[in-house]
Amino acid sequence: MIYTMSHFPNFRVAAVQASPILLDLDATIEKTCRLVDEAASNGAKVIAFPEAYIPGYPWWIWLGNADYGMKYYIDLYKNAVEIPSLAVQKLSTAAKRNQVYFCVSVTEKDGGSLYLTQLWFDPRGDLIGKHRKFKATNAEKVIWGDGDGSMMPVFETEFGNLGGLQCWEHFLPLNLAAMTSLNEQVHVASWPIGLPQEGHLFGAEQCLIATKYYAITNQVFCLLSSQIWTEEQRDRICETEEQRNFMAVGHGFARIIGPNGEEIGTPLAHDEEGITYADIDLEQIIPGKFLIDSAGHYSTPGFLSLTVDRTEKKPVKHIGNYKQEIVTFDELQFNQE
Repeated sequence: MIYTMSHFPNFRVAAVQASPILLDLDATIEKTCRLVDEAASNGAKVIAFPEAYIPGYPWWIWLGNADYGMKYYIDLYKNAVEIPSLAVQKLSTAAKRNQVYFCVSVTEKDGGSLYLTQLWFDPRGDLIGKHRKFKATNAEKVIWGDGDGSMMPVFETEFGNLGGLQCWEHFLPLNLAAMTSLNEQVHVASWPIGLPQEGHLFGAEQCLIATKYYAITNQVFCLLSSQIWTEEQRDRICETEEQRNFMAVGHGFARIIGPNGEEIGTPLAHDEEGITYADIDLEQIIPGKFLIDSAGHYSTPGFLSLTVDRTEKKPVKHIGNYKQEIVTFDELQFNQE
């Protein structure tokens, strides 16, 4: 089905604020599916999940050196999401069962490496695409590799044009320009927690400002989804009192933000596990586009422009096919007579 530019529906959206079962793939998949069921039962048609939700964000990278974190990296690697897999099948079934779109951020294992990836499912249960974080942030580079422009999708659906980014990708002006050029209308902003230290660039206030800026600049509805930090996660990876004190319980900041930057979702406390909802009307985007469309009438292509390369980038290219020839044991036995 083709959805035209005259299609501006009203519908309910949801952003999850919840903790994973840290470093436990199966348990976090089951929890994710329960949250999809819950959001759908409350009428949501598009559902957003936090960054690195399955099987949890690798917080140990901020708590110690590589030697300290290696045992946790091994657990993350063994609990990462592979495509295809039973884990993805369960997520697919949840989408189909509830006839919803949802976006969940996972640690994806592809080949021998890990990537931070948003997976998108549609009401038929199809995995319709994925977005890998273009550049892991600071210490995250010891965990995740880079994405590329081939995994920067915006999906045309009956609920508008759906897209997403993760965490500090919202701070990069070129990312915003590339996404608005795809005429995105509903945006999933996946974040971890906002660190409790005052003035920290990972703080909830700074991350919320970045997401509101994204909503206003690109004239989209933003579904900001975040984790919360729990005692269970603290017990899982914190080995000293200093580490335990660094990670304070709570500090979620899930919101739903309109194209004017206003918060329109049902409120959640920072330490509350739950789902925020809002009923949105895509027609509200039109007045904003009248004022500013940075990829259209408000652009200045005569002297400022951006080239987006959407081709897949592979570090190793294989030319031709390897022909495997098997010589059986019997063929190797020489006739001694």
